[in-house]
Amino acid sequence: STCIMKIIQKISPILFFAVISSFAACKKSGEEIIALLSATEAAEIVENSVSAKTAGFTMPTIDMAQIVDTYLNSCNVPGDTTLQKSKTLPSASYNYTFNMDWLVTCSAANVPQSTAVSIQGNGSFGTPHWSGADATTGELVFTGLSPQETAYIVNGSYDLTGDVTGSLRGANPTLNCTTELTLVNLTISKTTYKTTGGNGTAKVIATSGSGEQQTLNASLTFNADGTVTVTVNDYTHSF
Repeated sequence: STCIMKIIQKISPILFFAVISSFAACKKSGEEIIALLSATEAAEIVENSVSAKTAGFTMPTIDMAQIVDTYLNSCNVPGDTTLQKSKTLPSASYNYTFNMDWLVTCSAANVPQSTAVSIQGNGSFGTPHWSGADATTGELVFTGLSPQETAYIVNGSYDLTGDVTGSLRGANPTLNCTTELTLVNLTISKTTYKTTGGNGTAKVIATSGSGEQQTLNASLTFNADGTVTVTVNDYTHSF
């Protein structure tokens, strides 16, 4: 009996160490989780970059559509403005400043042909899953300026770069994140000022504190009802 007890006492610490080692191997740090950014999480990052509820690119772009309306007669005269946007709701909050400048290009007969727009923004946002602060840069071209056309057509790019913190797989790591949006024939109604069509792409480049990096690509579809559908790999999300 004494001999058996001695054997158990020798084995137990070994088993205990093995259990602890296995637990430690299974428990992933925040940095390790970042390297496994899922398609679902990437889609949420894209949503935050696009949605007006988090001051994503549709907010200054739609504001610019309303501004274009009032400057169609200012051919070849540069314009600029600064917009301060802030709101707090249970579902989302934001506080952003957008500096925008534009130039309406007209034909020899002073008929508006296109409007080139530059956007520089910075601010912060929060949702139940994510919070962050970023700087934004947009280079857009508006066409469809004729009064006979029912929608503006927007092509160009919009990039957001900054830090985001989110609940990824149970952890809350902070990522340095760049989201690069490319817009193709995005349409904005001249009566409702909602997006009504068009496509685009999004590239999400996430970098962890230790320098690990992951890139995920997405496609964007702007639906007729004003919603947007983002697809990352086989995951599809609408908002």
